[in-house]
Amino acid sequence: MKKKKKETPKKVAEKLQKNDADTAKRVRIKVIGIGGGGGNIIAELLKKLKDFSSQKVEFVALNTDNQALKSLPRALKTVPFGNKLTKGLGTGRDVETGEKAAREDIEKLKNLLSDGKDLYIFISSMGGGTGTGATPVLTKLANEMGLNTLGIFTLPFSFEGRKKMDMSLRSLDKIKETLNAFMILPNEKIFSLTKEEVSFADSLNLLNDRLAESLEGLLRTIYSPGLINIDWADIRTILEGRKKIAYLNFCKAKSSQNAEEIAKTLLKSPILEHRFDNADNVVFNVEASKELSLQLLSQISGKIGELAPNAKIIFGLTQNPKLRNELRVAIFATFGEAERKTKKKEAKKKEEKKPEKKKARPVKIEKEEKEVEVRRNALEIKEAEKKEEEREEQEEKIFDIPAFLRKSKDKK
Repeated sequence: MKKKKKETPKKVAEKLQKNDADTAKRVRIKVIGIGGGGGNIIAELLKKLKDFSSQKVEFVALNTDNQALKSLPRALKTVPFGNKLTKGLGTGRDVETGEKAAREDIEKLKNLLSDGKDLYIFISSMGGGTGTGATPVLTKLANEMGLNTLGIFTLPFSFEGRKKMDMSLRSLDKIKETLNAFMILPNEKIFSLTKEEVSFADSLNLLNDRLAESLEGLLRTIYSPGLINIDWADIRTILEGRKKIAYLNFCKAKSSQNAEEIAKTLLKSPILEHRFDNADNVVFNVEASKELSLQLLSQISGKIGELAPNAKIIFGLTQNPKLRNELRVAIFATFGEAERKTKKKEAKKKEEKKPEKKKARPVKIEKEEKEVEVRRNALEIKEAEKKEEEREEQEEKIFDIPAFLRKSKDKK
């Protein structure tokens, strides 16, 4: 019998990397845009993430408005719903109609979620009728089916009115309960992205660009096999649970930049409502050439640890020879919202336990006794003042005694 040749460490590493690559290829993700705003965001993401829009990631737009679906790119899969109710038109910004339309086609929505994908990402612009009404129905269905889910939602501009914002927040309260994790992107954040005057359409594109970059970072982390590999199991661990707040960001930097600058860009997203601080679980991946220094990696990791001291941190490293003096860093983190609510409840209980100050009872004085009562009260006040003066004098006398004599007196 021929002896098997012992594999070199290099061949073992190559084999493991190939296995990781095969595992990554098997991960399937579906990104679903709901309503007019969600459909437009999905269409932009499809253009910017075309490298992933094959068998790996499927992009789908859902709407009651057939005309709006026809205006989207042909490469994007579109699914109309609620046609019996809306006759193929929009919901007229009526949230109740959006909800009824989704319930009408509940079997169609169930089929959409029954294809065994590993992760379902729901994207919707809150404030309209279709997205605001139908999204809670869809996410509840996904929850009942036990799917892994992530929600990405925009909030209306403040100039669109309080009523629209309240409607959006009410819908979000329902949605949060049914998702593993969610991110909120207030449209108001657009003003922090540029100081120049831009058109309304261009301003929304700025938000979509930043979102696409962040999603690209997450997808590259999942699909690119690395020297230190982050796999789907790590992402799934980060998502475990319900109602988690998610933080997702991506940045490109020069290898010559210091860790402080890179961490500042990475850990302060200009488009998300929630900050990175005090995350519970963190996955971050660095993509760079072989020349990347260990010191820079350690410093970036240190900055992440400073802002999330109690977090479970999973680190990945992908070597890319094309990136000579550049590195790409992606970060995905979650926060346990349930834990935050518990802390708030405990603080509230402590406030409730504080003893209330007793209110002085009003003294009823009859007309004929009024003078007697007033005189008596005045005498009591004078007597109390006299006692207080005597007490203070006594204390002053005690502290006039030298300390060593005072201590011996106390012992007695």
